[in-house]
Amino acid sequence: MSTAELKLNLINQIAGITDKVRLKEIMQLLKFQADESLYITNKEEKEAVKEAQNQIKNGDGISNEDVQKEITSWLEK
Repeated sequence: MSTAELKLNLINQIAGITDKVRLKEIMQLLKFQADESLYITNKEEKEAVKEAQNQIKNGDGISNEDVQKEITSWLEK
C-alpha cells in the first residue's frame, strides 16, 4: 500500500468516527508524534528506569506475549 493510499485510508476512517473521546485520543497521538522537544527525566523517573533495568537483568521481566495476554484479559472485562 502506497503512502497516498495509507493517507486516504486514514482520512476515511477518521471521517467515520463520531466518538469525541476517540477523536481526542487520535489528536493527542498525532501531537505526540509531532513533538520534537527533549524530555528531561527527574530523579524519581531515573530511579524507576534503573529499577526496571535491574529487574530485567535479574530475569524478573514479563514477556511481551504475557503482557498482551494480560491486556486482552483486562479489556474483556
